[in-house]
Amino acid sequence: MNYSTLVVQCRLLNIRSLVCLVAFILVITAAMSLKAEEYQCDDGYPVRIVAQNDLHNSLICRAAVQAIDFLTVYELTPKRQIFIEIIEESIDHRGYMAFGSYDTRSDKISLMSMDSIRKTSVEPMIYDELLDDELFASAVAHEVAHAVVQHNITENAPSPCPQEYIAHTTQLAILSDERRKKIIDRVAVTAWLPGDAISDIYMALEPTKFAVKSYLHLTSLEDPLPFIEILLNAKWFYVYIPG
Repeated sequence: MNYSTLVVQCRLLNIRSLVCLVAFILVITAAMSLKAEEYQCDDGYPVRIVAQNDLHNSLICRAAVQAIDFLTVYELTPKRQIFIEIIEESIDHRGYMAFGSYDTRSDKISLMSMDSIRKTSVEPMIYDELLDDELFASAVAHEVAHAVVQHNITENAPSPCPQEYIAHTTQLAILSDERRKKIIDRVAVTAWLPGDAISDIYMALEPTKFAVKSYLHLTSLEDPLPFIEILLNAKWFYVYIPG
């Protein structure tokens, strides 16, 4: 129970002020005992976690490191500290619930804890698969990719779509070969082809297919760096695949 809920209940039940005061003190004391602590990932990677406990810190750090290592291949590297805040409430991202979100204004990642995800969703899914530790780690990698891309873009770019291309590709990349192949085989789509438009609309309608098409496309390029530059400088809500 939080402070606001307690106030409402006291008013509805017409409970006398002394009783409510004691309850308020208990709520505040409980909140203080859950004070968040910071945890710096090892091995020289600029990733710092802010969480109420260290239950999943190792998993989160490992996923962040995998994401950074993958992106480094494409000359995308962090330019400053990456902050990941583990929260216990749901995230409203553009009108729908998201497990994680990167805020470009604060340069901070908010990520729901595993417990909070399971409390707010009966069967939480990622890429049409039931959430587990590996998929949770992939969600971490997705948001870290957003942060790293933001560290490397020009001031006026990009739109969300190019960022999502890189973020979803990274998310699939850190999965085990077996898990990734299972998702790719089930979706059964081709990579983006010359002339195709990578769009926000397709991503919203078919997020798993969008992810697979993006992963297959980027990892198939003999020289991916020119296309990475296109993504980093894109200023529209879609990007055409060059011929």
